[in-house]
Amino acid sequence: MPLYIKDDAIDRLARRYQMLIQAPSKTEAVRRALQQALDAELSKPVLEDIAVAFCRDLQARARAHTEADGEAR
Repeated sequence: MPLYIKDDAIDRLARRYQMLIQAPSKTEAVRRALQQALDAELSKPVLEDIAVAFCRDLQARARAHTEADGEAR
């Protein structure tokens, strides 16, 4: 299926990227760029994972602080 880009500025970007990465076609250049962008977005941590890590770190710090207070007495 051919790729039709109707916006001249986007077409220029795609052709420029194609030449830069030496892709055989503009379609391949766009496919690679989109795949890289998608991979980058999917590799970002999910907010839930960030929140869980934050809570675990907070709990560990609280335990360490409590243990340090107990030893000081």
